[in-house]
Amino acid sequence: MGFGDRPAVAQHIGSDIAALNLCLYGDCEARGAYAADPYGFANPGTLASGVLPLLPHGAFVSHGFFRLNVGGIGLNIDSPSITISADPWVFEVNVIYADGGGTARSLPGTDLSIYTRMVRLALGVDLARATLAIPGLSVGVLAGVPGTTSDLRLTGGGVTLVESHEDHELGLTIGAHWCRGTRDWFNAGAFLQVERHHESAQQFDPFTQTSTDQHGTSNAWFSRIGLSLLPFVPLGLTPSAPIAELLSEIRVATDFEYRNISALGEPTNADEIGYFGLDARVLPDAWNPLSDYLRIYAITGIDTNAGWGAGAGLWGSGPIEFLSCNPAYSSRPLATSLGNRVDVWAATCAVAVSW
Repeated sequence: MGFGDRPAVAQHIGSDIAALNLCLYGDCEARGAYAADPYGFANPGTLASGVLPLLPHGAFVSHGFFRLNVGGIGLNIDSPSITISADPWVFEVNVIYADGGGTARSLPGTDLSIYTRMVRLALGVDLARATLAIPGLSVGVLAGVPGTTSDLRLTGGGVTLVESHEDHELGLTIGAHWCRGTRDWFNAGAFLQVERHHESAQQFDPFTQTSTDQHGTSNAWFSRIGLSLLPFVPLGLTPSAPIAELLSEIRVATDFEYRNISALGEPTNADEIGYFGLDARVLPDAWNPLSDYLRIYAITGIDTNAGWGAGAGLWGSGPIEFLSCNPAYSSRPLATSLGNRVDVWAATCAVAVSW
């Protein structure tokens, strides 16, 4: 969302609100390293590699809730999904609802409200399972459904100062994921996401009592490449030893991202970010009294912009192996014109049904 007045433009408010869409696009997890994470679905190339080994024929039904706070602004985000697997294909439908508001740091005395609706469709395929003789390689594509919208309103003293409407025209992500070695200990991935949306904004100047209209496009693209490793797996550790069980499930990951955002009425804002993450089993089965029902993983991550996150992976086993949940918290210096940092509380739970 853009603003035509010079103070707002200087603060990159439109670019910062576009950057918050990273959360809407799946960048709310604590780890922050997704391109090669076999269980992170920001990269549609991981859909087949993450789902098919667990559920060759069936469905995951999941719901994610995110509470995003930045300065005096709060957003509630709901994201239900259904993922259907039919070896070697995986299809997903994802819906996103986001709304909230508050006061932007750079515009004291005003109230900002944001309302977004999105529908996304994804398709992934494991090329080896599709008899194309490319072991370990999966590809995928995710596309937003045109016609959904985002709306923003800025009010002060009971007067609407800015009202902006964005029609989602193009939202496309293509990705690839490759895994090799014992227990798929080596993973590489990359994806490119392109967003282009038409925007119209009406602004009212309370001093001159005049209104101006702006029309144009907001554009963003993000490219990310990364590696994810289970470094202790190739060492041939004795599987039955509890310490070997812990070490063999330590995953380290790193991503590099280039981000380019151009909002209506503002100069282009580009950024480069490095991400580093670590996942590990909290307790081996021999030390976990609930191992017949639950396995617990710790998820942590940092980035080169002083962001960090921590969370838990709760995987059901035995009679509740169909259930998983992932609560997490992350804090990042995104959208600095709206507040010092973006803090996100997140929880995503999924139920698997096979047939």
